[in-house]
Amino acid sequence: MTSKESALLAQMQDLGYSNGMIVTAMRILVQSKAAQDDALLYLYDEQPSENQFIDYIASLCAGTNQIELAEFNLQMQLNSG
Repeated sequence: MTSKESALLAQMQDLGYSNGMIVTAMRILVQSKAAQDDALLYLYDEQPSENQFIDYIASLCAGTNQIELAEFNLQMQLNSG
């Protein structure tokens, strides 16, 4: 575990998040260093409730999905033309 991942874990524990939420968030956040940076700042600055952090993580996932969808559509266009 990196120091950033340890800081995320400690902050979520300090905010009293459930173990299931922490495990799920960590599985998502370990996929992107930029997401880890953003999430850590969000946790420190906002000290969100667990539900607010779930919404935040969902927005990260939705943003990632939108980028992946745009890349896929671009690739399909390039392949067809």
